[in-house]
Parts: sequence; C-alpha cells; structure tokens
Amino acid sequence: MTASYSDRSALTTVAVRCERRCLAMNPWIAKTLVLTGTVVMIAIRAPHGHRSRIVKVATSYKTPLETGLLVLAWVGFFVPLIWVASPAFSFAEYALGTGPLVVGVMCLVIGLWLFYRSHADLGTNWSITLEVREQHRLITQGVYRRIEWH
Repeated sequence: MTASYSDRSALTTVAVRCERRCLAMNPWIAKTLVLTGTVVMIAIRAPHGHRSRIVKVATSYKTPLETGLLVLAWVGFFVPLIWVASPAFSFAEYALGTGPLVVGVMCLVIGLWLFYRSHADLGTNWSITLEVREQHRLITQGVYRRIEWH
C-alpha cells in the first residue's frame, strides 16, 4: 500500500516543523545556561568562602570519606564545563527539546535559590567541609527551620 500525496505532504510538514524546532534549540542554549548557572553559583559562594576563612575553626571533622566526596563534587562541577569548552562529550549530545529545557531551567533556578538561601542562612557558620567554627550556633531559621535537629 502506498501513501497518498496528502499523507506525504503532511509528513513533510511535520518533519519541517520538527527540524525547525530542533535547529532552534541547539546545544549552545544549554551551554549558555550551564555557564550562567556556574557564574551565579561562584558569585553566591565567593563571599561566604572568604568570610568563613576569617572565622577560626574550633573543631574539624574532615575525614578521608568527606575528602573523597568533595573530590566527586568538584568533578561534578567541572564535567559540565568540560562539555561546554570541548568536544569531549559531543558523542552524548542530542537535539534539545523545549520541555526538557524548561524543566531543566526550573530545576537550575530552584537549585540556585536553595544554594543562595542555605549560604545566606548559615552566615559565618558556612564551611565547605564539616567544621565547627568559634561562636558556632545551631541555625534554625530560613531554609533550616524545617529540619528537625536531634
């Protein structure tokens, strides 16, 4: 059974629409969002990192496990930047659809908001590793008000 002219015409129209959408959503949109998110994250963390170095550490609970997890976190930070800057992960690229892009941007915005709030609420208690600082206090306001401390 052969397709009629109108069936082929409809399929061609759908293919052209999909092609236009896929071309409009090229990987540089996502790469720009990754770079923007990275810059925002650095801008959020930088003043807290500087401020936390000023307050003396009373007790450090840094273990080899924590160091290993921190290394994994840094790898997770740099892999998207490697994707942006080099063709190393080009084998994993695919056409970016509108739905996944919108959901990804929403997750990025919520994640950056939580990242900002957690740093701001901790204030001088913030540390990249598990450390108790001088004049350390339990934070029970902001995003931490819903955490039950035992």
